Amino acid sequence: MSAPVTDEITLSTECTLGERPGYDDVHGLCRQNRDIPLPHSNGVLLVRRCECTCHWGE
Repeated sequence: MSAPVTDEITLSTECTLGERPGYDDVHGLCRQNRDIPLPHSNGVLLVRRCECTCHWGE
């Protein structure tokens, strides 16, 4: 059984909050620029990378 495929973009907490007025400085605190797999698993992610456009090219 596989996870359903969606077109939804996943943002980190910092990038989500950074989109709100007055929280622009929080956006720069995001460090989720790569997927981190769960140790000893077959593709299960412990932390998913943030898909915000500010991370493209990292």
